Amino acid sequence: MPAENPPAKANPGSSVKNALAEKPTGTRSFRMGFTGFVPDITLEAVTGSHKFCRENGDLLAHHIEGVPWAEALNDQPLPKALLDDWRGKKSATPPKGKVYLAIAPGRGELKLSDKAGPLPKELKGKAYNDPLVLKAYLNYCRKAVDFFNPDYLAIGIEMNEINDQGSKVWQSYVTLHKHVYTELKKEHPKLPIFASWTLHNMYKKRAGMLKNWKELMPYNDQIAVSYYPFFMPDADRIAALDWMTKEFDEFKKPYAMVETGDAAERLPLPSAKVVIEGNPEKQEAYLRALLALAQKREFSFVVSFIHQDYDALWERIKAGAPELFMAWRDCGLLDEKGNKRPAYQAWKDYLELPLK
Repeated sequence: MPAENPPAKANPGSSVKNALAEKPTGTRSFRMGFTGFVPDITLEAVTGSHKFCRENGDLLAHHIEGVPWAEALNDQPLPKALLDDWRGKKSATPPKGKVYLAIAPGRGELKLSDKAGPLPKELKGKAYNDPLVLKAYLNYCRKAVDFFNPDYLAIGIEMNEINDQGSKVWQSYVTLHKHVYTELKKEHPKLPIFASWTLHNMYKKRAGMLKNWKELMPYNDQIAVSYYPFFMPDADRIAALDWMTKEFDEFKKPYAMVETGDAAERLPLPSAKVVIEGNPEKQEAYLRALLALAQKREFSFVVSFIHQDYDALWERIKAGAPELFMAWRDCGLLDEKGNKRPAYQAWKDYLELPLK
């Protein structure tokens, strides 16, 4: 899709681009972690993923889209299958690690949890700003906070993207976000609460999307960014990070890279007629640039969404999954066999610094 405004050119003197080469020293100013996304559904893969997350980070991200709307609407106990899944997620928390919880009601319409019953008839066809939806989602957020006791909370995931669905949908989400944020802050005044946005799409589209998000910033305690540079032209991969700080420094709020990753292999997407031109060198260069920026600007945290390539999982699900789900397959710090890529060492160089 063409950009509404032409992207800015990379600045040759960029502080981000110049921070690639040297090994970091001193203390680390941000936490580092993973989502615990598993490369396969075998017991070995699941336990191995949990072990990796505990040993290679000091923060764990729980990324949970969809809501058990019936139970949330009626303020009933959550489904057993959902709670069992949540218990499994918690088991990967690093010793003395912080917890980032990201939940979302959907991206334009009400999304059901895959471990819950059908959408109740009272909510069918309802917009985000319907009083029953406001009530149900707030109930769900309260239950999730009580269960996970997070140190950071996203009540929306990559919500800038619903801007493309028109003003009516966007404004209905704004009403929901403001309501849930305001009520939760009364109960948890010290908990950072926010929604995340995608840098790759915000950078390309800007215009109304950027304006709308900036207007929502008084109801976001963090500048919470999701970024996958393999969706960007090579010239803009690092430039987008500089653009991000230029546009959002005015809010004087901490940054958090709530999910990110870059492709380490060339990957054709035949249906989309797109080729992701990834390689290990580009992956390492991006990660070093990002971590150098996080260090310099004292981000709250950085989350790598994928720790190991999920070739095995993709083979299991590809018959019924959209082709786009394959795009992140080769973003691991480890390849599909568990071999360490150069980006893994970039990660460890920062992780081994004492945390400030």
